[in-house]
Formats: sequence, C-alpha cells, structure tokens
Amino acid sequence: MTHVAHYACYRRGCRRTECRTADRIYRKQYELRRLEGIPSHISGPVVAGHIRLLVGSGHTIRGIAKRSKVSERAIYYIIDGQTNVTLSKARALLAVQPLPEPPRVDPLATIRRAQALAFMGWPIVWTAEQAGIHPSYLFNILGGWSRTIPRYVEQRIAALYRVYSYRPGPSEHARSIARRNGWHGPLAWDDISDPDAEPEVTEPYEAFPKFERDPDRKAEIAHLDSLGESVGAIAKQLGNSEKYVRDQLTAIRRERARAEGRAIRSNLREAA
Repeated sequence: MTHVAHYACYRRGCRRTECRTADRIYRKQYELRRLEGIPSHISGPVVAGHIRLLVGSGHTIRGIAKRSKVSERAIYYIIDGQTNVTLSKARALLAVQPLPEPPRVDPLATIRRAQALAFMGWPIVWTAEQAGIHPSYLFNILGGWSRTIPRYVEQRIAALYRVYSYRPGPSEHARSIARRNGWHGPLAWDDISDPDAEPEVTEPYEAFPKFERDPDRKAEIAHLDSLGESVGAIAKQLGNSEKYVRDQLTAIRRERARAEGRAIRSNLREAA
C-alpha cells in the first residue's frame, strides 16, 4: 500500500522523509498565515451549518465526503459539535454547493398519477414496467411504504401520465380495482401535483335502462307518434335508424299499457 505523506503522520511518530517534509511545509505555511493574520481554523458551528444545508438539499454524508475528500468520520465530528475545523477541511467542505434540486421527492403526486392511470384502464404492473421500475416497488409506493422516492421515478411516471392519462386503457380489471379503492381519474384534479389539491367527487355514472338511452329523444318520438307520423318519417326527422325508433315506440307503448292498467285497477278499487 502506498504511504501518503502528511504532517499529522509525522507528528504521530513517522520519520519518513516525505512526512518530515510535509510537516516542515505545514509549519511554514502556518507561520505565514499567522504573520498575515489569516486564521488557521474556522468555527465548527459555521461549517456544521453548511453541512446541514447540504444534507437538506439532498446530499448524503457519503456524497459530501467524496466531493470534499474529507472523511465521513471527520464530518460527523463537526456535526456533533466540534469547536474548530482546520482551514483545509473547512475550505473543502464549504466548497461543496447545495444541489439545485433534491434527488428524492415526496411520492404523493406519483401515487395520484399511477392511480389515475389505473382509473383509465392502465394496470399498475404496466405503469411500473413502462417506467423502468419493478412492479413491487410501485405497489410499495402506492401502499405508503416509501416516505420519499427518487426524482427520476417521479419524472418517468409523470411522462407516462402526460401521454396516457386521456387514453382509455385495455384493462377493465384495472378500472374495477380503481373504482373499488376509490381512486380518482385525471379529470378529478385541477393540479394533480399540488399536495393541497382535493379531487372533485361526482356521482358515479349510471347508464339508462334498455331503450332509455336518451329520455329527451324518447319524448320526442312519443310526440311524433301521437301526431300519427310513421316510423320511417320519425326516423328521418330525428336522424335515427328505423330499428331504434321501433325499439323506442315498443318501450313507450308498453309503459302506456302499464299506466292504463294501473289506472283501471285504481278505479275498480275506488268503485268497490
């Protein structure tokens, strides 16, 4: 293993020529700084505050140590309240700048986007595979097991959401799971990435019974039929097929017969 020359090594008892030279250079530099009024140490709390700022921006202690070439142990000593820090270590640590964007983010927006894609019919497993992550990891995120997630995961799922959020997916099973779990679709959110946003909840859509797909059109068909118009004429006026008009008229006449039957039975009960 290569021996690293250092003044501290000489002061611990090493008498190698290179360590003796390093100590002599250090003492000369120390004396020169003293004569020029340059401090040899910087206040520990100042450096500790900068380290905390770096950690808050997303740096790890290991990453700070790698960038500054200051050992992790020395960094922990500073954080734990070391009074003074040597000028070389302080300069190295202060030279490390905070990250412009934290590498890990809150998973809330990612959870909402994955749920909205499932609401549209895109399975969770498909979303994970398209984002390049393992499905079990995405399920853990949805289950609330991850307090933060890597920024690249958020960015990949956000990119998928922009492309597929308004395209119906192929999986009815995914849609049923989303409805059963109370997940919301893309249209429920004004800003899906806003942590304070609340989804707009509306009553679930219920299809009309058979032959009642359009109550207004049905009433119009009944009116034209009462005027004596033929099935063909009604279909032409309303722009529907004759089969559609006949189906509507069948339902209308059935309802009329039931109403008349109820009225007759009511009259008989009153007469009795």
